[in-house]
Amino acid sequence: MSKRILSLSFFIAFLLLVSISLSQRYTVGVSPPVINLGELERGQTTRVKFYIVSPSSEEMLVKLIEASDNLDFVVTYNKALLANYSEEDISSWIRYFSNPVVLKPQTQPLQTPIGKVSNWREIEFLLSIPKNAEAGYHSFSIQPELQFTGIAGGQVAIGIVAVTKVNVIFNVKGEAIRKGEIVDALGEGNKVRIFFKNTGSVTMKVVASGEIYHNNKTYSFSSAREIVKPNELKEIVAFINEPLEGNFDSRITVDFTSDKVEKKMVITFAKKPALIAAKPIDLTFLIYIIAAIVIILIARWIYEKS
Repeated sequence: MSKRILSLSFFIAFLLLVSISLSQRYTVGVSPPVINLGELERGQTTRVKFYIVSPSSEEMLVKLIEASDNLDFVVTYNKALLANYSEEDISSWIRYFSNPVVLKPQTQPLQTPIGKVSNWREIEFLLSIPKNAEAGYHSFSIQPELQFTGIAGGQVAIGIVAVTKVNVIFNVKGEAIRKGEIVDALGEGNKVRIFFKNTGSVTMKVVASGEIYHNNKTYSFSSAREIVKPNELKEIVAFINEPLEGNFDSRITVDFTSDKVEKKMVITFAKKPALIAAKPIDLTFLIYIIAAIVIILIARWIYEKS
């Protein structure tokens, strides 16, 4: 019995070692993990570079994928920056010199904070700030996505893979203001329609939530995250678990991460309009017309044959 347990233990340990080995083999990292470009001017184009690295000795095809939604990084990096942070889409500001790229071992190793690596490649891209860019801090990430390994000897699809991404942050010169107000709210059946106006100077992503009170019951709601541009009046939709009709006290909150606004108000719920069934189309006359045409065609065919 003890021999079986020992054998099983060795087998499990072997599987774990293989798993760890495969994970390390197909790991792609970046250096440095954070790039702070400082303050940039509108209309300025900046050349940016970083390195992708791997402990693997194989060639790899790597695709670079950027993501503008990098708010979580900013919160971790320096939460104080949120007060002057713009969430406008900056994906069109980035232009790669080459994408995808081949990552392969080099003759000279690269020195990184965690040691030397021989499988590395320098990545360069251009960041062009448009003349109408919003002021304030901006951030995005670039993640290397592994496509294939063993390019020289035939492509092999990737199974186990671990990747890290590079986070880029910069500040566009000017004053950035994040603020807004809840203008109104309406109800329709089980739908809550919140109207929020961005009264600041930068794009924000917001979430509306709240409660509706009816006798001893409380109906809670929360919306999806919505993008609201400066001076835009946005309708944000959320749902409660059953339809209402009439006037109800409520508390509404719109959260835009750096701050939030709250409003207590009476929401009027209109009865959800009933769906009107489409009136069926009477095809009798059309059938008569088609039948008459068919009869005429048959009679002409018989006449010509005779």
